[in-house]
Amino acid sequence: MKNLIYLCMAFFCCLTVYAQTDTKSKSNIQRVRIDFKTPEGFVRHLLLAFTKDNSASDAIDYGYDARNRDKLSDDLNWLIDSQRFVIQGVGAYNELKRYPFGMFMSNSGPIEISLTALEHFDTPIPVFIYDAWRETYHKINEVSYKNTIDSGVYTDRFFIAFSNNKSYQILSNQDNSLNEVSLNYFRNSKTLNIKTQGIPLQLKLYTLQGQLISSHDLNHTTETHALSMAHLQNQVVLTVLESDQNYRHNRILIN
Repeated sequence: MKNLIYLCMAFFCCLTVYAQTDTKSKSNIQRVRIDFKTPEGFVRHLLLAFTKDNSASDAIDYGYDARNRDKLSDDLNWLIDSQRFVIQGVGAYNELKRYPFGMFMSNSGPIEISLTALEHFDTPIPVFIYDAWRETYHKINEVSYKNTIDSGVYTDRFFIAFSNNKSYQILSNQDNSLNEVSLNYFRNSKTLNIKTQGIPLQLKLYTLQGQLISSHDLNHTTETHALSMAHLQNQVVLTVLESDQNYRHNRILIN
């Protein structure tokens, strides 16, 4: 009888520890819930989950990502390594990152992308739909993104973003010294040339998805810096020049 009591107590303790661990694990995940409404009125639910401890990544992670198993005529999915998912788990929240959508349209017509919930964020975060073709941002925290889309497959046009260029531009206007810094890409030599005018800067290169490509310290002892871009394939790169007080961004086409 005593053995049975001890066994029950041990089992109860295990359940308690599991429940506490499970609750802690769930609270460690920050969620962004998105709805996509098709021209025919159907709704696709999407989930983007941030893991504060970086237990997930931007790549495919078993146990965090859920593949799209449906065959809908019109659909919106997360694209991970060119594959379609309805749930995507990534690392810690980073406002500079963008995550690509794949929009697959058999029918032309009106679409709508809405933010339905933010979970476990200490303060609300801004959420944007970025249209890379038009280079526009639409904040969907209060007003859904609406557009009329022709039939087709769009894998390089729409992204979810958490900051916009407008905010970068406002910041850069506060530091007139950065306006004197020149940045040019020379296609023949595939070289990025930066003239810093003696200002110590840090240059960061990002993909349009917000993934850091490389970071370079540009010291004040050299006014002209030449960086080879030969290792990059044909793509648009976001450059961010940072001083002590401010930063400036540009887009360059590497080809």
